[in-house]
Amino acid sequence: MSDARNLVLVTIDSLRADRCGLRGDDGTTMPALARLAREGLTFERAVAPAAATNGSAYSFLTGSYPLDRSSADSRVDSLRAHVRARETLAQRLSRRGYTTAAFTANPWTSRYFDFDEGFDHFEDFMSDDASESFIRDGAPRNAVAAVLVQALNWWQGQDMFMAWEAFYDDIREWLANAPEPYFLWLFLVDPHMPYLPPKAYRSQSLARTYAANAWLYAGRDIDPDSRVHDALVTAYDDTVRYTDAFLDRLAGDVDDDLLVVHADHGEAFGEQGRYGHGYGLPESIAHVPLVVANGPTGRVEAPFSLFDMPDLLTRLATDPDADPASEHDAPYARARTNHPQRVLRGRDWKYVRSPVEERLVSPDDDRTPIDSPELLDLCRALVDDWAADDAERRRLTDAAESVAGTGRV
Repeated sequence: MSDARNLVLVTIDSLRADRCGLRGDDGTTMPALARLAREGLTFERAVAPAAATNGSAYSFLTGSYPLDRSSADSRVDSLRAHVRARETLAQRLSRRGYTTAAFTANPWTSRYFDFDEGFDHFEDFMSDDASESFIRDGAPRNAVAAVLVQALNWWQGQDMFMAWEAFYDDIREWLANAPEPYFLWLFLVDPHMPYLPPKAYRSQSLARTYAANAWLYAGRDIDPDSRVHDALVTAYDDTVRYTDAFLDRLAGDVDDDLLVVHADHGEAFGEQGRYGHGYGLPESIAHVPLVVANGPTGRVEAPFSLFDMPDLLTRLATDPDADPASEHDAPYARARTNHPQRVLRGRDWKYVRSPVEERLVSPDDDRTPIDSPELLDLCRALVDDWAADDAERRRLTDAAESVAGTGRV
């Protein structure tokens, strides 16, 4: 494959698009990413397919949503089976002659969920037992346990709190010896809650940082005008600046490799009265950065769902004529949660439907309604078709499982 290019994909957990300098701001929080965006290809309206890693990563690596499951046990089985039953991006590129490797510090993308499928080299820095104990039942058992367990993990530098510097030498060693063409996937978790930047990047006291995170994990109400809010945002921005230092170093080490940077979802800081992620898809969570460096240039203004990443990245890596800036013109992008909430995101509108509400709103303000009966009817029809497709897929899967009498498919 003489035209095949080395591909490096960087996934950053919980990174808000408004921290990245992608829309003409100065990009002071992430100057390295802002530079890559100016010089490369920027997707201005990239949309996360789900509100948390345990929905988003399965979608942007397979191009297909996992099925919803009612219980935690069946959900874990279903997520594992989703990866095994579909061709992942790594498998797709491996079939085209690529050497493949991954370094991920997120338990949701560990061997425990079969994310090593298709990778020649895979490091998740944790045992299956560690992943299972962290993810058990899909959520921490209680707020106190969450704070204690996660603080301990951070102190030990493991699980979801392995700073990128702890494994950067491993990445460089692999790059130095990798046969070409290669696909390298890197999943960073430094901006994920709790927001605990290293000392060199902390712009407030450690005590203030810990106290604000403890308040957040305890489930206490947070006033957006309070000192707790300010401390959380400061700590978060410190972790983002630290993550940008990784991008600055990596960009120098991968030379002319195709370098793609994106977030799996964003993060809320008081929008709709919520903090964190995983519950819904306000713009602060749904809108994510997506930048391609050392490849095509320009700006994609049409909505783009990370759901379509496998097709996009395969084409960018293997087709020298690929030009998304002129070719991509989708009218909307999809996103959803398991609650369920379904979202269609257009250029200047957003449609949201859940069992308790329906909204056609401005994407810049989720509470500003748009009065367009024709657009509302079209969105309803599109979501009805989407829901019907999911229901049929679930029916066929349940029937296949019943006939096979073995694991989930």
